[in-house]
Amino acid sequence: MVYQEWERFEGDKVVATSPFSEKIFGFIMPGGRVLDLGCGNGRISRLIKERGFQTWGMDVNEKAIAFAKASPDLASIEFSVQDAQKTDYEADFFDAVIEQAVLACMEKPDRALVMSEVYRILKPDGVFSIAEFGIREDKKEKYEIDARITGEYGTRIVRRDDGSESFRSHNFNKEELDVLVKDAGFEVMDYEHPDFRTFTDNIHPGHQYIVRKV
Repeated sequence: MVYQEWERFEGDKVVATSPFSEKIFGFIMPGGRVLDLGCGNGRISRLIKERGFQTWGMDVNEKAIAFAKASPDLASIEFSVQDAQKTDYEADFFDAVIEQAVLACMEKPDRALVMSEVYRILKPDGVFSIAEFGIREDKKEKYEIDARITGEYGTRIVRRDDGSESFRSHNFNKEELDVLVKDAGFEVMDYEHPDFRTFTDNIHPGHQYIVRKV
């Protein structure tokens, strides 16, 4: 889906997303500042807080942020409604940023803007965890059909029962993500290509990066 479409979803309704790898925590100094970028209702923010990090969460969806703020166990987390392409955080502020399938929600030109913004708000040597869905080889025909509309191979159109478009989500090949990482000025510290099990219990190839601001 394009980024703004996320605003339609209710605060406690999350589109199937990638499972979270806690490997990033090994790259962050104890008590560091961590941003959950595209935090939704605070699922990952809760885990970050539980590990003892100073935690921030932001999302474009006002209902999701309201839902997170209403959770008593998330009261110490700094939640805000913001656009990931241009936030109001200070430069060099965070020790780490975590994103889960946020880039998938962006149209192609906007993904580089998000990468540049994360680079800006990270401290030197700060780390960025990127989790995105990969290309499914058994969906080639679907990708080709949808590309006639979206103009981009890998961008899937998810439709409602009546056939109308619900949202779009991009599935990345590794080369696409490598270019985004390199062009933004990040250095790859760790990469894995796991299978993700979504909240709807589907198995889907994924990409899990940990990159560093240099």
